[in-house]
Amino acid sequence: MKIYVSVDMEGIAGIALPEQLKRGDYFYQESRQLLTRETNSVVEALLEAGATEIIVKDAHASGFNFVPDLLHPGATYCIGATRLPERFPGLDFTFDGAFLIGYHGMAGTERAVRDHTFSSASYQYLKLNGKLVGEIAIDAHLFGRHGVPVLLVTGDDATCREAEATLDGVAVYETKRAVGRHAALMKAPQQVRQELREAVQKAILQRDRCKPYVIEGPYELVVRYASTDIAERKGGDGDRSVKLNGYEVLFQDDDLIRVLGRGM
Repeated sequence: MKIYVSVDMEGIAGIALPEQLKRGDYFYQESRQLLTRETNSVVEALLEAGATEIIVKDAHASGFNFVPDLLHPGATYCIGATRLPERFPGLDFTFDGAFLIGYHGMAGTERAVRDHTFSSASYQYLKLNGKLVGEIAIDAHLFGRHGVPVLLVTGDDATCREAEATLDGVAVYETKRAVGRHAALMKAPQQVRQELREAVQKAILQRDRCKPYVIEGPYELVVRYASTDIAERKGGDGDRSVKLNGYEVLFQDDDLIRVLGRGM
């Protein structure tokens, strides 16, 4: 059994503040430890569930957030930033499922810890074929186009609701309950790491309920940028990209990766 694990940081147990999430900020080194330990719990549980190959992608910011020397030896780790066509290196049709660990709600979600879609500094929201989308839907599509279903999503309560509304049959595990963008009712990280083992086992046992998620084309992507100067740089050729107003640009294409690449 082969499993691909994508790990973000905002949904990890014990994390809620902006000072925890960025290299050089006061609590970031502590967050790296929390991230690495929670990831190790997932890897260990997958091995116990029968996984024979595990790839783990560091999907937060620069892609270098794990503490390398503390990583569980039972997996292979993708470290470093990767562009959309290769967001998940090593992924192919031979994988049996994917996990989205430590994820967060899409931009604009109320009462969600660190809600954003890829970059709160660049985008206010992304709307695909008339529907708001976040990283859960986009990443699930990237897995789905290889025939790989998402089996488990973890993060705060808003993240779990978004995952269940997007992906049929997916298992979810709540690491915290959001009070605001930078506040949450937290489970202790040790408790989360223990409960994750059960969540992983459940997701593997129920994997037949999950189908690969694919967003059908053609695609119209509206990106509302964080500032007018970003939107101006993206511009619009009047055909495949159209400037709608000072903040928004519409991109059109038959290929989702191509349209996301232009918009982002």
